Amino acid sequence: MKEQPTNRSAIVGVLLILAGALIFFDLFNIFSFPFRYYIFSWKTLLIAIGIVALISNHNKVVGVVLIALGFVFWSPQILDYHYSFSNLFWPLVFIGIGIILIFNRRTVCPSRICGERSTDENISNDFFEDLAVFGGGTRNVVSKNLKGGQITAIFGGSDIVLKEAQPAPNCIIDVFVLFGGTKLIVPDDWVIKSNVVSIFGGFNDKRNIASQQSDTNKVINLKGLVIFGGGEIKSY
Repeated sequence: MKEQPTNRSAIVGVLLILAGALIFFDLFNIFSFPFRYYIFSWKTLLIAIGIVALISNHNKVVGVVLIALGFVFWSPQILDYHYSFSNLFWPLVFIGIGIILIFNRRTVCPSRICGERSTDENISNDFFEDLAVFGGGTRNVVSKNLKGGQITAIFGGSDIVLKEAQPAPNCIIDVFVLFGGTKLIVPDDWVIKSNVVSIFGGFNDKRNIASQQSDTNKVINLKGLVIFGGGEIKSY
């Protein structure tokens, strides 16, 4: 597990070197192929973000969908046929978001929680889910044995208030943000361990805390993926 960040960095590094080499070939006309045209494109960017999502091991479903969308949008040039891009763009985007929402729900929710909560009503209150698509709001979580949660923000976002909650051991909150944002409001003494992968975005802890204030019995583990969006951790 400790080697994963190094492996991910190495793979991203290889991809960047490959892209640079291809641009170099194009500048000096080493190959009669328009590498720059294909590399500097938002369609290729989708594929690149998908690859990073796959190798980050945080959300493989998102990675597969983004790569597939990138190749679909490139297919007219690759296969030499034409279609009305404006007519197909939003249907494909909606289909992609739908696939992400369906399969992300199955792969992200911890089995130790999701498998139990169908048989125990109390456990169901200890795992929260928040979905914000083209909108958002405020959600108050008051569980005294919070086992985890799932936050999904797509073209929207929510404020998740956890100030009255108490995290259980190994509490994991998974975050997926795509062109949106989310805010976690937690007490100053909580320990937040973030392993969120950000691509053209960020997830920042903006609390005014000191090390002596931290309570090691109140730990939240954040993981997930932020793409063209952001998140904040605050205490108010």
